[in-house]
Amino acid sequence: MGNLLVLGDSDIHNILINLTRSEIHHFRDALAQCLRDYSVGAEREYQPLPGVINRPEGQKCLFRPFTSGDAVGSKIIVQPAPTSKAAGALHGMIALCDSDGLPSGILNAEEVTGYRTALSALIPYLWRRHSENIIVFGAGKQALWHLRLVLALRGDEIKSIIVINRTVSRGEELVAKIKQENESRWKSAATMQCIDPSGPDYQERLKGQLATADVVFCTVGAKEPLFPADYIVTEGRARQPYISAVGSWQPDMIELDPELLHYTARKVSSDSRAGSVVVDDRDGVLGHSGEAAQSKIEAKYLLETGELEYIRQNGDVGESLQHWMADGLLVYKSVGVGMLDLAASNAILAIARERGLGTTITQF
Repeated sequence: MGNLLVLGDSDIHNILINLTRSEIHHFRDALAQCLRDYSVGAEREYQPLPGVINRPEGQKCLFRPFTSGDAVGSKIIVQPAPTSKAAGALHGMIALCDSDGLPSGILNAEEVTGYRTALSALIPYLWRRHSENIIVFGAGKQALWHLRLVLALRGDEIKSIIVINRTVSRGEELVAKIKQENESRWKSAATMQCIDPSGPDYQERLKGQLATADVVFCTVGAKEPLFPADYIVTEGRARQPYISAVGSWQPDMIELDPELLHYTARKVSSDSRAGSVVVDDRDGVLGHSGEAAQSKIEAKYLLETGELEYIRQNGDVGESLQHWMADGLLVYKSVGVGMLDLAASNAILAIARERGLGTTITQF
């Protein structure tokens, strides 16, 4: 029988928030290796398809199983119905067994999902040359972890952080929280503010901010694009941004203007594939994202993070590809890869066992 380690939300939070810059980079490397195994190795064929159930009450459920050579598991994520007192956040759990099926861990999924999704989006971000001006759409767990990680990894480079959220009070709460954490942890000199989307001059302000943004993080389960493509694609733009979209994970959700994907597809280099839309899972994005559904973008214009990481690891990055990865318009879309939950959970369980955290159930 196995020894089952149970980790609650607070234990997982304490592990992740206290990782050093070096430890975060090691965590990033583990996720990148997982994506390489998925994209260019054989692991893709051993991953079961996720399941999604949308109940009539408005509850949305995601069931995501995963396997590897040394572990098997599944994640359950629930977006509560709008009428629920728990609405406004994703909740759930991750269950793991070893390769023999002996239970090894149960983890609260909230911090794990927020952290691994944000860190996965930061894999392309870490390719980028510039990170001075950052815009974040959303004020939930994903937005919070995106900001924590960029401040931990590149806080000395960041000059401005702007948070935009439909409910401005939640955006202001996020800014206050990240300011407080920054003062005690990372000590970045970046200015931080929240923009009210209900203000009469919002569109003008948004257009101006996006015109100079180096990084745009979208973390909202929106039903319509967060900004028009022409706020990004402007003549005479000094620097091109990195734009990631991780909040929409069903075909009726969308964060990015389909025209932005059309624009990038028209610019794709036939030889190096520079200019492609970067995705974590090509089939997943084509089948489950509103951006793909509405833009009708073809698979040939999508390039997986794992493929690019494989090219980088092998030193095959040509000049055109390198320039685009560091300085070109780079759009990233994620719907999640189950193996990342497995890799992240195993890493967290290993740290917890070292530190004697959580509750162990012997002979489970």
